[in-house]
Amino acid sequence: MDPAERIALTALCAELPELRAECARQPADRGRLLDRVEAEARARRPITALLEQLLGAPPDETVRSLSSRLPGSGTGRADEELFGCPDGACDRLATTDPAGPPPRCPLTGDRLKPR
Repeated sequence: MDPAERIALTALCAELPELRAECARQPADRGRLLDRVEAEARARRPITALLEQLLGAPPDETVRSLSSRLPGSGTGRADEELFGCPDGACDRLATTDPAGPPPRCPLTGDRLKPR
């Protein structure tokens, strides 16, 4: 996979719940475009051009638009409880409560794999 596409997929997976909520508040065509982005991402096809359309940002700003959180503002991570993409397509890492069920991929619904 192209490195830029991998970065875009990682950012999409990390922000997908918020992006879905935002698109639900927008006109229906935004939701349909997000559905298309998700379908292409699940099929592991390029998504940066579609994300550019959805977010209205040029390619170099698209990923920054998705992942614009301030450093340190996210949830903490326990080193021994990291989970990653089920098929290794993105670099997103997720955590779970100690002894809790593994988190799921917001895109495919598959369980994330321990890292």
